Amino acid sequence: MSRVMVRETEERAAVRLVMDGGANALDLPLLDALRLVVAKHRERGAPPLLLASAHPTLFSPGWDLKRLSTANRNEVELVLSRFSATILELFSYPGPTVAAVAGHAIAGGCLLALACDVRVMAAGRPRIGLSEVNLGVPVPADCVRMLRARLAPDVVTELVFRCDGQTAQRAREIGLVDRVAAPERMAMAVEQELGAAAARPRHAYVEAKRFLLGEVWADMARDAKELRSVFVDCWFEEETLRRVRTLADHLRA
Repeated sequence: MSRVMVRETEERAAVRLVMDGGANALDLPLLDALRLVVAKHRERGAPPLLLASAHPTLFSPGWDLKRLSTANRNEVELVLSRFSATILELFSYPGPTVAAVAGHAIAGGCLLALACDVRVMAAGRPRIGLSEVNLGVPVPADCVRMLRARLAPDVVTELVFRCDGQTAQRAREIGLVDRVAAPERMAMAVEQELGAAAARPRHAYVEAKRFLLGEVWADMARDAKELRSVFVDCWFEEETLRRVRTLADHLRA
């Protein structure tokens, strides 16, 4: 029997999606499960969504480098394609979305959180940030469009090029997350955000989101197709492969 990668429950007019793929490294099964469940609820009228993780210390560390360290070009292109499709499915979801970031959200995991309208992050040890350039690849072009729509220009520049993992407090200061809560108060903070989202007139919210972001969604879909080869070319540079394999060996240890 295949494992359920995303557990879903419905309560108080909102849907809770909990990633339950171990460390939640973004491999094809988890990406497909996320994309399909979000698409399903889009068709059901787009109720408010909560995205969370079952792992005690990780929201998501990004792509599954242990698997991709030996992947061929077609395999990397497929993961990139599914990742872009999942990000766009969540980012363009018509209803309100909330990410509960109770653990580290790095690289693709950070982008997954940023695809949600509201991000609540636990204070303390968790870090959030991008690490792609340090690895040897650019942040995917479609995701850069999303960053520009979500964050101030100087924050996007810092996030992309400095590759620092931000504390919850620093992330709140620069607008990377919307709310910080003590770990023991995360559940209450997330429920408050979900409740506020559910209370807003649905049609007005959907149309306001479309007016604000519709052009960005269209541009993201175009960029994901046109610039995919640039990312993959960088992935297969000798220095990048060395870094990927070194990090993968560290993760296996």
